[in-house]
Amino acid sequence: MASRPTEDPRPLAVVYDKGAVHPVEAVSAIGPLAPILFLVAPTDHALRLLPVMRRLAEAQVLTDDLEADAAALRERRPAGIITFSEKMVPRTAALAGRLALPYHSPATTELLTDKFAQRDRLRLCDVDPTRSVAIHGVGEWPEAVRTVGLPAVLKPLRGGGSRDTYPIRDEATGRDLTKRLIDGPDATHGLVLEEFLRGRDTRPFGDYVSVESAVVQGRIHHLAVTGKLPQVEPFREVGQFWPAYTPPGEREQILELTTRALRALDIRLGVTHTEIKLTAGGPRIIEVNGRLGGHLNELSRRATGVDLVQFAAGIALGHPAGPPPPMPSRVFWQFRSPAPLDAVSLDEATGGRDAAGLPGVSRYVPYVRAGERVDVGVMTNPLDLACGDSEDHLTMAAQIDRLKDVLSYRFTFPNGRQQTLSARALTPPRAFS
Repeated sequence: MASRPTEDPRPLAVVYDKGAVHPVEAVSAIGPLAPILFLVAPTDHALRLLPVMRRLAEAQVLTDDLEADAAALRERRPAGIITFSEKMVPRTAALAGRLALPYHSPATTELLTDKFAQRDRLRLCDVDPTRSVAIHGVGEWPEAVRTVGLPAVLKPLRGGGSRDTYPIRDEATGRDLTKRLIDGPDATHGLVLEEFLRGRDTRPFGDYVSVESAVVQGRIHHLAVTGKLPQVEPFREVGQFWPAYTPPGEREQILELTTRALRALDIRLGVTHTEIKLTAGGPRIIEVNGRLGGHLNELSRRATGVDLVQFAAGIALGHPAGPPPPMPSRVFWQFRSPAPLDAVSLDEATGGRDAAGLPGVSRYVPYVRAGERVDVGVMTNPLDLACGDSEDHLTMAAQIDRLKDVLSYRFTFPNGRQQTLSARALTPPRAFS
């Protein structure tokens, strides 16, 4: 979507928390279309960036009082509302409903954010038959296993970023893990146990892809099919590339399945991120998210020149969808080294300068600095981001392979032990595929 100045002085409300887009990126992309009003979640992450947002645009900190927040927002007469944060989709929908702004309906929001409800709808609409059961107490575990079977995947009913998502191979381990997660601070909405989808052998690439789509007045426009690098245990992502590597005919199957899923969830407006598992029996839905995928805009801008943040903002402002991005003539990729699950802090990182000088690497950005604590917990938690491009997919695989030997990190672990690990050591392919 080409940027165009707007004669409407009303702002676009951007509901902000940790997610796919940084505030500086949002201002750069959306500024040519409309003024921005950041609606800031009262979380540690968002509040740390509040001074940045207030230097660049207007910003209002949200409270626990939805009606008061809606009243304050109504005074600003926003032209639209959007979020790029998975956890803020429900609050964005609630504010949109109170101000009669276009966004996901309450019913669609529930289907997008409740993983069991989404699976149930996709089954009822004959889109995907994957078995799943919601779990709200450890006493429900035996019946859940009988319904779903093993192996299976256990994860929070709501959430993203692969947080607390585990493969379950045996009943006893699953029961113990269910008890621990149910009693934990992030399981207030419960858990879901779902059938494990076994991917086919797609090495050296991952066995899943994502589809970015734009929906305007119920009409679906697919923007990209993005390939993934192999995950590391338990289900953590380490990188992606555009375009995906797919055999003849499979891209069309992936897009057709995504279209059916978006229609089943009754998505009428916005940008969506759909993850698809590549199985021996054909593509299967992993999940559908009601926002732009993480790091996709950086990839899109390099690969096609299209700013997907601006694209999504234009839709939220009522602009018609522009043409989809062109198919890239090269393979554009991103690689992220994941932090160890049990590390306390990153003491030293080496190889960044050498990584930036490798053939094909266009950019290297550290996310965690030496001496900083590392976020704990099972989730996608990158230490850095390396970006590059290649003439083909196999060349990309060789470039990333070289990168893994150049990057190195020294960590401190809970018992005080220090250990140096290369990016290769941090990214062994997940054995349970």
